[in-house]
Amino acid sequence: DSVVGFERVMTEADFSGLPYLQCVAKEALRLHPPTPLMLPHRANANVKVGGYDIPKGSNVHV
Repeated sequence: DSVVGFERVMTEADFSGLPYLQCVAKEALRLHPPTPLMLPHRANANVKVGGYDIPKGSNVHV
């Protein structure tokens, strides 16, 4: 009530002020992910991701 109030509908801008709702959304996505299986991708070039070298042709699960 203190973030949104009764006189209007909640918008995306209100989401940052509602930490409990953020936790509920994250937990729902953890329990029921939109992509149940990580589909493999193939690196088409030598790249560095997060400090790791990924050679061309490697299978990467994202």
